[in-house]
Amino acid sequence: MRIKAFFGAAFALSSFFLSLPAVADEFTRKSFVLPKGSFELTGDPARPAMAGFALSENSVAKPIWLAPHFYWGVSDDLSIGISHQRGLCFNSAAGRGGGECGKAYNDAGFDLLLWLTGSEKFELDLHAGVPIQSFDPFMIGIQAGVLGRVNIGAVTAFVFDPSVYIGFTERPRGNREILYLPFWFYFQATDAIVPFVGSGMAGPLDGYFDFFQVPLEAGMLFAVNKDIDLGFALRFENLMGKGGSADWRNLYFLGRFRF
Repeated sequence: MRIKAFFGAAFALSSFFLSLPAVADEFTRKSFVLPKGSFELTGDPARPAMAGFALSENSVAKPIWLAPHFYWGVSDDLSIGISHQRGLCFNSAAGRGGGECGKAYNDAGFDLLLWLTGSEKFELDLHAGVPIQSFDPFMIGIQAGVLGRVNIGAVTAFVFDPSVYIGFTERPRGNREILYLPFWFYFQATDAIVPFVGSGMAGPLDGYFDFFQVPLEAGMLFAVNKDIDLGFALRFENLMGKGGSADWRNLYFLGRFRF
């Protein structure tokens, strides 16, 4: 019943946003790097999830979290910001979902986006940061990779954000190297509606194929105007990886507010 209600709400939202007036900039061609002097409240640049809650069996809404990113355009080629992986976390419960939170607020980080090259049909940026995985115990590292977009035809955009994380502190506790290989396909269905699907692989470099995870997600973004995008995504966190299960799933709320 919960899944049926979710898709019913999604259909209602789609019908509403179909009636919105056309917007100037297509989402599938927007740059990840901000114009100089602008500010953005959003999620991770590749897929802007700002909040979410668990939909796993017996742990619905346990936990709920708010994980906004704040970016500032230093120049037309450089954006810096504060990032979160979990941010504020509420209603935590024991087990796979709630166990990921632990404390109400226990992570933050510095993020950087540097334009490398691009045109109307593609973009490639350096995406690097210094995430603090945990304040207590203090787990910090560095993460670096590239963020890119390739437009395929007039409708489809392939977005990828591969990176490597290297842990500095608390390495015996597991703060070690992780390889992330996420990707998404966005489809500019109308000026205002952009459905998407995403997947990838992630796991520790030491024993990657013994512990890798393969998520699968689908969602939709709605361009309210040229500065505001809203949306949602249903994500199975490890549907096809090692020990994969359809039960570990979350609902994400997406947003991008540019000032």
